[in-house]
Amino acid sequence: MGIHKLRGLEYLVAAIDGGSFSAAARRLGVSTPSVHRLVQALEAELGVALIDRSALPLRPTSHASAYVDRARGLLSELRELDASLADQGNAPRGTISLAADSVVREYLLPDMITAFHACHPDIEVQVMEAGSVRDLARLGTDMLMQSGWPPAQDAVLRTLADTRWLVVATPSYWIRHGEPKQPSDLASHPCALYRTPFGEVLSKWMFVREGRKETVDVDGWLVSDCRSVLDGPLLAGQVVARINDFSIRRALGDGSLQPVLLDWTGLHSPPISLVVKRSLTRQPRVRAWMDFAVEHAERLARQRLPAGLPAVRPSERPEWWKRRVSAGPRDAAR
Repeated sequence: MGIHKLRGLEYLVAAIDGGSFSAAARRLGVSTPSVHRLVQALEAELGVALIDRSALPLRPTSHASAYVDRARGLLSELRELDASLADQGNAPRGTISLAADSVVREYLLPDMITAFHACHPDIEVQVMEAGSVRDLARLGTDMLMQSGWPPAQDAVLRTLADTRWLVVATPSYWIRHGEPKQPSDLASHPCALYRTPFGEVLSKWMFVREGRKETVDVDGWLVSDCRSVLDGPLLAGQVVARINDFSIRRALGDGSLQPVLLDWTGLHSPPISLVVKRSLTRQPRVRAWMDFAVEHAERLARQRLPAGLPAVRPSERPEWWKRRVSAGPRDAAR
């Protein structure tokens, strides 16, 4: 099998997993026409159409699905084979590839990668956006780090830390509008609403205190699937938000944001999770990241703000997650 055929398989799988030739080009760092040409050359060599181009997202033709799945597995094995050369001598060096959701990429990885590189300067870290995909076989990376519960798959799944929902706004906002005394009071405040990568708008906030549960349907003028977009109006004192405590440590520390309803526990706060390809867990470079991620998350948990609150306990998966994510990666993306 020649190099060009392997590259054609890589472009084919990237186009199908990305849903378009342009998405494959962005992921691979090449031009869109290059992806078109090589996939067409592969189809010409095989004498069969591999991609159904009649609609987006792109999908394999009915008789090519098994071929694409086998190609995806072959490419994964080749990447592992190439990477194993860097692990000769048991030294933590070489390249690791990590997919991450937007919350992890924006609020956890910058500091974490900086500290990791100081400890392991011979390891190159490649980070990509996970989007709504939570399956390592489809992502094509060594690992996935996310805020949430990963679906079951043939991989090592580890919870790095459990988190706490905090209802926050700026001190000036609370002075102008008054602090809520109970969760139901939030219905009268403009709330920033987060849309998950699976399309679910988290507008139903659930709380518990001393065994009593309370659910409030919140509303507001801003909905976004990007946490940093929500941060602008939040820090400007225009809205209230319910946010994972790990992602607002700085704002809590400097007093920019003030949490309320601390005698209530928000339900379904997502954990910080790490998913690692089972076949890679013994490789020194991957092991180095796994161990460092555990230590880093434990350190953040010890420094959790606000201080003095009860210990954080594992949270149950919400009903929307069971409907949209546990159904499987193909169903969840619809």
